[in-house]
Amino acid sequence: MKHATEANTGSENSILAGYVTPTELCAELRKTPRTLARWTARGFGPPRIRVERMILYRIADVRAWLTAHLERRELRRGQGTVVQAAITTRAGTEEKLCR
Repeated sequence: MKHATEANTGSENSILAGYVTPTELCAELRKTPRTLARWTARGFGPPRIRVERMILYRIADVRAWLTAHLERRELRRGQGTVVQAAITTRAGTEEKLCR
């Protein structure tokens, strides 16, 4: 996929290297522009940069946001820590499981 800089200048050495447009980010995340706008309005989405009418997302910031989002989700589901549990199998024996 061409990023914002390549589409505008054709060069990876552009001053905007490392940034994507909202359209490009939506395609990468498989989300609609409306979803991205809703996330921004709620203060949930990745950080963005606005230069007059142009909106850009720094790729490194998007990756950090995705990592933080995944970690929060795992903690809510109890997957962020090691949980030990015992289950009884059909044979009646207990097996310890670690998640």
